[in-house]
Amino acid sequence: MDTTKQVVVDLETLSTHANACIVSIGAVLVEDMEITDTFYINVDGRTCKEAGLHIDPDTIKWWGEQSKEAQQAWQQNPVPLQEAIDKFTIWYGKESIPIWGYGANFDVVILESAYRALDMFIPWKFWDISCLRTLMNVLDKRLPKANNHNALDDATAQANMLIEILKS
Repeated sequence: MDTTKQVVVDLETLSTHANACIVSIGAVLVEDMEITDTFYINVDGRTCKEAGLHIDPDTIKWWGEQSKEAQQAWQQNPVPLQEAIDKFTIWYGKESIPIWGYGANFDVVILESAYRALDMFIPWKFWDISCLRTLMNVLDKRLPKANNHNALDDATAQANMLIEILKS
């Protein structure tokens, strides 16, 4: 695997379905085994609903049980889904590079669903998608318990784990 340039993405959502409403996108660019750039944006859930993305009452209830900091993090300065995806696409770039999510059926799948809901071109190729959770399970690795449901914090923790694994 070419490890020179990769993206780790983490989402906060209002559902666990493949077409979940996204409320924040956090991403980290890893180049030559170092974090070199980050991306973070909050998304207006109403615009996700308008695009046909799923909102789950159980997930809304779960969010209500999370810390105020976690809830407030994704509610500050949200932008419409189209704007968020446009900005992420510009940040990611036009060339397909490896993109990692923490779950084979979550972050990247949900992000792709948003692209499709907006009838937008997905900038990565399917063969560039990888699952960090699967890799970690195979290697019996665990993320530090610092997971606080902030998309950028979580993406950063995941990127640091990816770097640790790739260096070993």
